[in-house]
Amino acid sequence: MGESVTKPSQPLVIEFVGLPGAGKTTVFHQVVAQLREEGISVAARDEILKQWKSTGRVKKLLQLLPQTWNHVQTLVQSLVLASQVKPLNRQSFAKAVKVYTNVKRIDAIAQSRSHQLIVLDQGLLQEIWSVGITGKPPETKQIQRELSTLFQTRSVAIVDFNIDVETALQRIQQRPTEGSRFDVMESDAAQATLTRYGPYLQDILRCAQTLGIPLLEVDSALSVEEKAEKIVLWMHSLIRAI
Repeated sequence: MGESVTKPSQPLVIEFVGLPGAGKTTVFHQVVAQLREEGISVAARDEILKQWKSTGRVKKLLQLLPQTWNHVQTLVQSLVLASQVKPLNRQSFAKAVKVYTNVKRIDAIAQSRSHQLIVLDQGLLQEIWSVGITGKPPETKQIQRELSTLFQTRSVAIVDFNIDVETALQRIQQRPTEGSRFDVMESDAAQATLTRYGPYLQDILRCAQTLGIPLLEVDSALSVEEKAEKIVLWMHSLIRAI
């Protein structure tokens, strides 16, 4: 294990990570509902995004201005990460900016200190994965620098949804949504992309673990109820440890 980064106390950010089709969003909704039934204050990603979309353009621009040195570092490291994707492309840089935007939204919620947990079915690590899947992924050392910057001032824990490519592809084809690039891909193209970039996602998770980030592995073959129960129990252990 590498040197752990220092983390603040509250709130804790829980991010679900996994290939498209792993069932992250379905379980996310059940987990959030169960936590709230238990009286735990949760800021959920879908609600954070809804609030952001309703914010005026000028206010958004003001909120995106860096407020701390860590914000500046996050933006710089994210752009450097995108610059290492070969060949250079606009999409990777757009995703890098999205990493920074997500950081600013998370920090705004955290600063309010009105929630115990921030739960994300698509979060910072998933966006870092998106940065690298537009070409040849960046070097592991740059992933490590990016994650070290992100985790330096934020308390984060990860739920890793394990799923094989074939099952993920089947679920993508069956789900009634077009919210992901994989939903509009031809089957062969989606399979090739998932096969090629699945190891890159695992590289990101391994880098996170070297920084001492708590990680729970969940088998996507379990029922939604079983996965939700396992995750909620784990969250309780994390809350008690804070």
